[in-house]
Amino acid sequence: MSLRLLLAWLHLLALGIGLASVWARGRALRASLRDPEDASALRRAFIADAWWGVAAILWLSTGLWRLLGSTEKSTAYYLGNHAFLLKMALFLAILVLEAWAMVTLIAWRTKRAVPTPRNLGRIEVISYVECALVAAMVLAAASMARGYGSSGTMDVGRTTDVGRRSDVGGTSDARPLVAPATAAESTSVSGESAPLDGPPALPPMEPSGVETVTAEDLALLAREIRVPLDGVDPANLRSSFDERRGGGSRAHEALDFMAPRGTPIRSAARGRVLKLFRSVAGGLMVYAADSSERFILMYAHLDAYAPGLRDGAPLARGQLIGTVGSTGNANPSAPHLHFAIARSADVKRWSKGRPVDPVPVLQASASGASTAR
Repeated sequence: MSLRLLLAWLHLLALGIGLASVWARGRALRASLRDPEDASALRRAFIADAWWGVAAILWLSTGLWRLLGSTEKSTAYYLGNHAFLLKMALFLAILVLEAWAMVTLIAWRTKRAVPTPRNLGRIEVISYVECALVAAMVLAAASMARGYGSSGTMDVGRTTDVGRRSDVGGTSDARPLVAPATAAESTSVSGESAPLDGPPALPPMEPSGVETVTAEDLALLAREIRVPLDGVDPANLRSSFDERRGGGSRAHEALDFMAPRGTPIRSAARGRVLKLFRSVAGGLMVYAADSSERFILMYAHLDAYAPGLRDGAPLARGQLIGTVGSTGNANPSAPHLHFAIARSADVKRWSKGRPVDPVPVLQASASGASTAR
């Protein structure tokens, strides 16, 4: 079991335990109010309260680990997500409500105070309110998991150290791989570019419904893909897809092209723009579908978009879509393009998919083109 899966499981398990425990505490306190002579009702309340405390500790520790350890997404991703901020606000509300209840129950348990009907009723009501808040937290967590509240950026949110080193060409510094383009180069690519309104509109295709990556899928992509920056030899690319980031807790699952700010970024494949987005982690981003709409191509940390680029616009292979920058969670002194590919079950969910290593696909494309010539 991976660390990511274990933490996610424990975090969700804690929510379930906590909801059941605080509800049981409220019911036990209700029973104690109805029959003050029933000592077992108060014992049940103490047991439920203990489980509520265990759940809260597990809940908080796994949540902080996932947030600060970036096992899922980077800290910046979470702090820029409105659903996550709502979840934290609900959690703080629970803490505020629980403070007095916890102190009072501890006093009863240690015989330093005697339960009174008024306080029993108050903690019962607090328990039910906390149940509602926990349920709302689950809704906020489910919303966040489905991309609501922020960009949901395939994997760029995890790359907290992107841009501090090169993942291309085997270098370990931030030297650019390509020279800045001239004004003429920034608007065309020989034999491949087209004006933004040039290619015919592509009708949306039916979603494939699966994220399984087959050899046929990769061969199809290799036939139409190209390196998104001019002057880069795919043979010199070095994969950083499986490199560990965040202290070894996660994989990179993308490719970084170091280049001077303002270097033209080309559409790697024919297709269409799915979403132009700005996020805390990825800065200016472009999500695009390839012509088969099986794959989502993601370009992040752009300095600017190409004039006229818009959601839904058709794309020609090699068409200018923007320029290299360092927006978002990137080192300003090391501008670069963060490029990712994902196999998609449905491109309408433009931030979701199974990551695919770009390097073998780009190299297979270059090899196929060379053989054809």
